[in-house]
This record gives sequence, C-alpha cells and structure tokens, in this order.
Amino acid sequence: MACLIKPPLGPSLGCVSFTTQERDHFIRKDAAILGAVESLKGRYILGLHHNWHDFDFVHDPLFDFSMAGDADLIERSGRKFPRTPIDCCNFVPEAFFLPRLAEPFWDVINVTREAYFKGHAEFLEAIRAIYDRGRRLRVLHLCPVQRPKPGENPIPEIRRLHEAMFSMEERRSFTLMTMDWDHPRPLDLETLSFFYRCARVFVHTAPDERRCRIAAYAWASQMPVVARDNVASILPAELQKPPFYFGYDQDEKLPDAILAAVDGGSASGNWRPVLENFRSANAAARLSDFLDTLAADRGKTMSPEPINPSHMDYRLGRHHLPDIVTSNNVTQTLTDFCAQISARSDEELAAISRLDYPEEALQGTTAQSAASAASPAPSRNSAAGQPQKRPSLLSRLRTWARKGHAVPFTRYRVLLDVMRDPGP
Repeated sequence: MACLIKPPLGPSLGCVSFTTQERDHFIRKDAAILGAVESLKGRYILGLHHNWHDFDFVHDPLFDFSMAGDADLIERSGRKFPRTPIDCCNFVPEAFFLPRLAEPFWDVINVTREAYFKGHAEFLEAIRAIYDRGRRLRVLHLCPVQRPKPGENPIPEIRRLHEAMFSMEERRSFTLMTMDWDHPRPLDLETLSFFYRCARVFVHTAPDERRCRIAAYAWASQMPVVARDNVASILPAELQKPPFYFGYDQDEKLPDAILAAVDGGSASGNWRPVLENFRSANAAARLSDFLDTLAADRGKTMSPEPINPSHMDYRLGRHHLPDIVTSNNVTQTLTDFCAQISARSDEELAAISRLDYPEEALQGTTAQSAASAASPAPSRNSAAGQPQKRPSLLSRLRTWARKGHAVPFTRYRVLLDVMRDPGP
C-alpha cells in the first residue's frame, strides 16, 4: 500500500512507498492519480514495493528506489536503478522470536492457503512417500480456504485430495486444518507463532514464490526450512545451508530433504545471524541507512525521525483500493492519501508515523485533529487481531483509533488487523 515510511522535517525528506499493484492499476492508468503522486516528490523519496518478482522489469523514474530481493528483478534494458533488499519479509513480529517448545510436538508444519502456486500436491505426495518408507512423522498443515460459492462442492479440493491419499489412521498423524473464516488469515499472529514454535521443521513447496513471509516467520522461530532456492532467496547467501535451510531442486528429492531436516536438528547452528536478518528493528535501521545514502547522493538529507517498524510486514504490501473491503487493502483513494500527507504539517506527520497503523490515521478529512493522531498507539497485543468483515464495526474501530481511545481487548481484538496481504 501507500505506506508512510518516514515523515519529512523541514528541508529533510520523508519517504513513502507504493505497491506494484497500485502502480499498474492506478498510477499508470489515471493521470489525476499520477499527478497526485508526482506532487509528493519535492517532500518525499518515493519507493516501490514489489509484491512479486519481475524478470521483465521496466524501471519507472517516478519511483526513486525499488524494494525487492537480489534476484527478484531483471530490468528489461539493463538500466541500473536504486534497490534495497529490505521489504515486508524482513519485518517479522516479535511473537515469532519467543522461546520454542523444548520438545516440538509436530515434526513438520506447512502454512499455506489453498492456491494454485503453493505446491500443495507436491507436499502431500512427499508426505505420502515418507509414510510409505515407514516414517510416520507428525505433520500439521494449516490451510486457509475460501468458503464455497452456491453450487460449488462444499469440501475443499485439498481436503478431498488429502483424504484420498491418506487413511483415517494416517490422518491421525497428518492433520490438515482447513479454515474458512476470515480468509486468508484466520489466525492472529500470536496464535500462528505458537504453532510455529511447537514444530520441528517448516516446509514450503511453492515452485516460484520468492519473498515469503511465512518462511521468514519460520526462520525467526529458529526452525529449519525445507524449500526450493526461490524461497531461500530471503536468506543471505552464506546462510542458505543446513541447519537453517534444506534445499531440493526436484519433486522426488523433497522427501529426502524433509527427513534430513527432521533428523538433522537445529541446535548445531549459530542462529543469531538468521534471527538478526528478520528482526523488525534491524530491518528499519538498514532501510534508514539505505535512504540516507540515497538522499545524500542527490545532495539531500533524510528526516532524522526513526522509521517505525510497527506492522511493516503487512503495511508495506497492502494496497489502496477504494470501495473494496478486503483484508489486503485500505479503502482510501491514492489521491486522497497524497492529499492527506501533503496537507499535514511535519509535526502532525511525525506524530502519525509513530502509531501502530499510521495509514489508518491518514484516512478522513485533512482538517482532522493532529492531537487525535498523536494519541498513544495501541499495545502490541491489541494490534495483532484479524481482518474485519463488518463495516459498521470497522468504522467504530477507526473512530476509536483516531480519537486515541483504547480498544477493548477481549471483545474487539479480532477486528484490529483489518488490512492484510493475501498470503500465506
């Protein structure tokens, strides 16, 4: 989404990022939106968050830098462009760094929604092959699924495949938990992190997906990851090895990779460099250093206001899609967002930037009180809830947030994280 990364301060620049979806579907197609974004350049450095890899990339000079991994972009003409490998994957919430279960309950965990590009059949076939070898691993697959439309089969395809491939007795060891509520993120992050910290090995079989938050969560939980090289791309090259990463390049090699990870253990390695790569505070510091250098190369300085890493794992990848209520967007036009950050004073923007969800505070009229925006942000626990499906309650939450009121934890916690990316 259009994300307020840094507020400006006098002649010092701020930073705002946009997503590739916003670029492709709005900025490039609407002259008014393009003009609104261009008007920010005197006060902000503009970033572009690539929500998917692009091997036929055309650099748009409207954006001052790209956020993508080392091999995620190939510029069509070979033109050089500023890029930082810091993106939403590097901002892992603190819940995933909590201590692990001393003796993990599950041998293998997979966390992916039902989607064609996730490699679900490959995962099921690998577990089938392992069971056929006489190794009855305890497996958990957390799989969000869409609720069926009228006339569709009420049983998800992945469950039909799972029950066809595994006997009832085998399914006592291999649990497929299909969840059709609050799609695509039915579990809050604290709950999800509990499952991670109770498992021994994480497996992700997506054949093409690269910047996977779900894999970053696993590494932050000190869990070996079994995946192809595309998933490993978010790890520094020197860490792409056991016991942190167990790779495979062909489907038939996946069972061996899983068993190697399960049997190899994770205690033998020095996990500190892995953990530091995914800590939000470290990612914010590295991004800040990158922006300082980028501004200096242009004879400018960046605002000294620190980057607030709060919920950046979602904020960087969300979109502004007006009149659409989904878990992956903010229902505000890009034109209004640009107007909001153009009309606010430096002091107002600095106060807003320190909130848990700054972009939500920027919705509404430009005459909105700065005092409301400057109120204390919600606690970490109260901000880790789930997507909201009821507009009336969503409106109430936003009103509370703008007025600085504390949100009742027990009743409304599941409504707070209302704008999320489609993964995992």
